[in-house]
Amino acid sequence: MKKNKIIIYSFTSLAAQIAKILHAKKYKILIIEENEELALKAKELGYDVKQISLMEDVNIIDIGINDENIKAFFCLGKDKNTNLFITLSVRNINKQIRIISVSHSKQDNKTMLLAGATKTINPYEIGALRIFRLLHKPTILSVLDDILFNQSDIEVAEIIITKGSIFDGVYLDELKSVDRQKVIILGIQDKEISDDFIFFSTGINHKIDEGDTLVVLGHKNDLIEFKKTVDSII
Repeated sequence: MKKNKIIIYSFTSLAAQIAKILHAKKYKILIIEENEELALKAKELGYDVKQISLMEDVNIIDIGINDENIKAFFCLGKDKNTNLFITLSVRNINKQIRIISVSHSKQDNKTMLLAGATKTINPYEIGALRIFRLLHKPTILSVLDDILFNQSDIEVAEIIITKGSIFDGVYLDELKSVDRQKVIILGIQDKEISDDFIFFSTGINHKIDEGDTLVVLGHKNDLIEFKKTVDSII
């Protein structure tokens, strides 16, 4: 079964935006919110909501944190100490789950990562980047927003290379002809090396192997056809 569940702790304004984007992408969203007013707001928007505290491990287990179908856990509370404690607790209970925690400074970033967060997000930095794009690159910002908010049939897809795929053993440079497939290859992630993303434009001629993930951009139907090509067996 596809991993299509997302758990979001605290229904802050940032959480509301993230939930909206992920819901549009067909993820099942579970909101954890202690505040009655915010919990009601989340319910009115159609999300599944549990009004409990995550300061106790039993409650973290009860929300299904060990469910193998959970794609990620977002820790987005306003209190950094609470976020830190919950991040630590969730990581202690589930060693594999992807945790995205909010931070407000470089020091917070380091602390959250040490606590077990997979990634951190800083809402102030996100806001600043959007302002820069709005002033200097409004067309790019519009395109990105259309993609994120499903106002366009252009999507970004992750395609895992399977054993025997026609791309298994091929080098990135050999994919330059892929533009005929009407998709754009953004890059690749090789988890055997690191979690870092290798952009296609860097010029690194990386060898593609089974288990690597190609990240591509294109219209939905073109992506479907491209995935069929990738999955073709030699």
